[in-house]
Amino acid sequence: MKHEPQPRQQSLYDDYAVRRLVSPDHPLLVIDRAVDFEFVHDLVAGLYSEVVGRRAVNPALLMRLCFLQAYYGLSDREVIERSQTDLALRAFLHLDLEDELPHPTTLTVFRRRLGQERFKEVFNRSVAMAVERGLVGRRMMLADSYGIIADVAVPRLRRLLMRLTRRGLRTLEGFGAGDEGLHKEEAAMERDESWWLTRKHGERDIERWFALAQAVQEALAGAEVSPEHEERRRRMVDLLGRAMKRQKKPAAGERRDTLVSDVDADARWSMRQRGKKAYVGYKEQLATDDAHEIITAAAVTPANVDDKEMLAELVEQHAENTGETPEAVAADSGYSSGPNRRGLKEAGITDYVAVPTPKGHKQEQLSASDFAPEFEGDTAVRVRCPAGREAVRGKWDEQRRGWTFYFIKAQCEGCDWRDRCNKSKGGRAVFISRYWRETADARARQHQQEFLAAQEKRLEIERTFAYQQRRGKHRRAKYRGLAGVGIQVYLSCFMVNVVRMAKAVAAGGGPELGAICPDG
Repeated sequence: MKHEPQPRQQSLYDDYAVRRLVSPDHPLLVIDRAVDFEFVHDLVAGLYSEVVGRRAVNPALLMRLCFLQAYYGLSDREVIERSQTDLALRAFLHLDLEDELPHPTTLTVFRRRLGQERFKEVFNRSVAMAVERGLVGRRMMLADSYGIIADVAVPRLRRLLMRLTRRGLRTLEGFGAGDEGLHKEEAAMERDESWWLTRKHGERDIERWFALAQAVQEALAGAEVSPEHEERRRRMVDLLGRAMKRQKKPAAGERRDTLVSDVDADARWSMRQRGKKAYVGYKEQLATDDAHEIITAAAVTPANVDDKEMLAELVEQHAENTGETPEAVAADSGYSSGPNRRGLKEAGITDYVAVPTPKGHKQEQLSASDFAPEFEGDTAVRVRCPAGREAVRGKWDEQRRGWTFYFIKAQCEGCDWRDRCNKSKGGRAVFISRYWRETADARARQHQQEFLAAQEKRLEIERTFAYQQRRGKHRRAKYRGLAGVGIQVYLSCFMVNVVRMAKAVAAGGGPELGAICPDG
């Protein structure tokens, strides 16, 4: 049943506890005066029945508890236990000394009921509040990503296949379609410990587990189940199908997207980067303004998704949430790609995305950036090497979206640049992307004062990640699955924006609460 707000009647004891024992300068009370959480009633109105069920817990109270979880890095049980005895938390929650707190499982149900999309709306509402208070700069958008480690142990491939096979067989039994032959084979393979004797024994054992997992998947796909069990069957078949993909390597240029854990099926290995340790989990993609560091756009992806795939979405979300397209975008070289640079140019946005060091330059070798292509319209027709020799009639590569030009052996023989350009006995092949001119333009501007200043400004977004990690223990995933981690990300971003709004209002950086939330 829907919650109906009741008038608050504070006793003398409550008034004494708040006025005398909790300082009005306490950060939570500053936040409480600056931001009104009552907006959540409109957000969840369609999730409650007007007539069925007992009276619901106040959604604003539950949202405040969720905020405290993100603010202090607490679990459901911890936030309830702390709120029982901490007067500052009770004051922030608008609870009197005799008021009861909900059971910790209520928070679990509340998160599940709202889901990722509504928590995204909660975050978007915080951006709207900041925009109304004039706390969002419109000049430049800063973008970066941050790794969130999944709360799972990563099993070896044999252990993963074994666990999935067991689950699949139990699921078949639950449907009343158990297969005695598959059970006997699974038990025999578990008892067989010859897999560790030699490498060949191990490879043969893995092949057998793959074959058994496929047989279980086919049995599940062909089992007759009632409609209420169809979703469970589909999920198990899909999970086994993801495991099957680990049998073959991805094609050239294809992103490796293999199942890592059966506990958190959405978690993925991060892309290997120089100087960074690989991890299993997710990526938080953020965009902030350059004035008060308000988070204006947020997204969460598996850890294997390349940053460059997310820039367009962040720019679009920033424009939608703030009401204006940014004048400029600053990001590190992980967001550098031809499509991104052309998209920024076509949108009239100044490109301050860092340019990666050309391949080979660190080894003092020439790269494609050292060659000079000539274009007719959008087509590269010839390429001139540093020695002045030309290659024409490049071959179009549809997958890489560019042209490959070939310098023949006779052109390269006796060249003064040969030691730095081509170590093969033949000629050299040079790939020219269709976006070569956009990258060359950015590379030409990267030492200009404005470009350097934008890159220096971009580093400020690191403070946001550090604050999330230090304040809310945001380094590890609190929930499992892409949707669960999405809730964690949007709630953490909402918390950061609320804290920064309260700080700006307290410092006189924005209008008082009444100008925006007159009922607060």
